[in-house]
Amino acid sequence: MLASASDNYFDLSALGDIKNLSRKDSKAALEQVASQFETIFMKMMMKSMRDASFGNPLFDSESAKVYRDMHDDQLSLNLSKAGGIGIADTLVKQLSKYLPEDNKSANPEEMPILNAAMSSVTKSQNTDFKSFKSPKEFVKELWPSAVQAADEIGTSPKVLIAQAALETGWGKYMVRNPDGSSSFNLFNIKADHRWDGKSSAISTVEYLGGQAKTQRADFRVYNSFSESFKDYVSFLKESPRYQKALSVASDDVAYVESLQKAGYATDPNYAKKIQRIMADRPLNEALSALNITQEDVI
Repeated sequence: MLASASDNYFDLSALGDIKNLSRKDSKAALEQVASQFETIFMKMMMKSMRDASFGNPLFDSESAKVYRDMHDDQLSLNLSKAGGIGIADTLVKQLSKYLPEDNKSANPEEMPILNAAMSSVTKSQNTDFKSFKSPKEFVKELWPSAVQAADEIGTSPKVLIAQAALETGWGKYMVRNPDGSSSFNLFNIKADHRWDGKSSAISTVEYLGGQAKTQRADFRVYNSFSESFKDYVSFLKESPRYQKALSVASDDVAYVESLQKAGYATDPNYAKKIQRIMADRPLNEALSALNITQEDVI
């Protein structure tokens, strides 16, 4: 049986449909909003459980995480539609008394409770801003900036895309601000004493003595992905420790290995992971689908 559009987590018209429904049947609209809340809550539960797990080294590549999260998103929606865990029913019971008695009307702007609920759902979904659905979307969005940055440091745009994919899990795990908005920080550059812009503090994993440790650190916040690429270039050029990497930038393998040796990341397999992303199907299929040839990535 084929799923309908309303059963698709990535259906962006759902909230518009709810607003239209509210003008005809405010009770039915409230039920749909409550279901959306429950879906978001279950998604957050799944994310928390995933974050608490150490993962499986055999099936924990960055590309696998992307598709795993897409599966979790859709599963959250399916579970909610199948009855959920009771949150939606409780919300409907508590809020129904605020709806018009005749169950008519209902311009959502004239119904504070329903309007506030819909706004909250919209905000919750918007906090996933630029949470890319696929490697193809990720490459398509970032390729122009990657090309410009690569020209400035003498490396290939493909290696920069691969590094950004590793750092952010193809955009799914980008550092976020306290309000849920994106930091646009593609390369997880920390906000140290050299940075006078905005920053966001989050928990991060660092490898100390070969052991993974969770620490809290401040990361730089940008206004766009383009700014992130520009700052990445400046960050490397202005730091003496990365001059060796820049001197071998024309060789992708030597470049990422030199970055690792210079301490760009504490992960002992950092360079190998970037190389694997460059060789794996998700990136290469995305490049092919976008008609980006070998000559374009050199």
